[in-house]
Amino acid sequence: MAHPIIDRPHTVSSYDTELGKVGSIITEMADLANTSLAGAMAALQHGDAVAALAIVEQDAAIDELERALERLALMMIMSRAPMAGDLRYLISAIRIGKMLERTGDQAKRIARRIDTLGSLGTAPAFALVSSMQRYACEMISDAVTSFHDASLERAQAVIRADKELNAMNRMLVQSCCDAMDNRAVAAREGIEVIALGKQLERVGDYAANIAGDVAYMLTGE
Repeated sequence: MAHPIIDRPHTVSSYDTELGKVGSIITEMADLANTSLAGAMAALQHGDAVAALAIVEQDAAIDELERALERLALMMIMSRAPMAGDLRYLISAIRIGKMLERTGDQAKRIARRIDTLGSLGTAPAFALVSSMQRYACEMISDAVTSFHDASLERAQAVIRADKELNAMNRMLVQSCCDAMDNRAVAAREGIEVIALGKQLERVGDYAANIAGDVAYMLTGE
């Protein structure tokens, strides 16, 4: 089935196949990125170094998908000379791929924090960090869905949701600072958790960027 922004099937069937492949790669990248984020948090929660290493190694698969997506989209732009909606679709796809690749990078960096954090499950702020991770993953999923459904309304909702994630991060910072002031947690642990929250906030930024790319795809602005 053609993407909603593409008005009709093309006379060259292989072109439609290539367009479908672009969408499939984006879906696979989003699934891997979200799985990696959730896995990285679970590894930190339980202090599971083996699972953390698996997340680090999985990032290579996301990187390769991003390169494949860019190669395919650029090849289509050069060989098919797409116009209007088709061109904006491919340009947006390249940009979205980069945001999903960066999401995978954040998951990898979070997993590597096991070397300094060990188990995060007992940290006072863990519940809030975990909520931020789930919220960020939902934003990524919704942003990618807005791309596939060509939904400006859903894309705008993701952009609005970024403000909520930012507010959660501010709450996390305050909670960690209070805990460090009260000596409920060591300064090093508190600083690491604050850095972790910042990484999750960045994932929200990536989701908002994807949503912005969807808005461009649909409106040309």
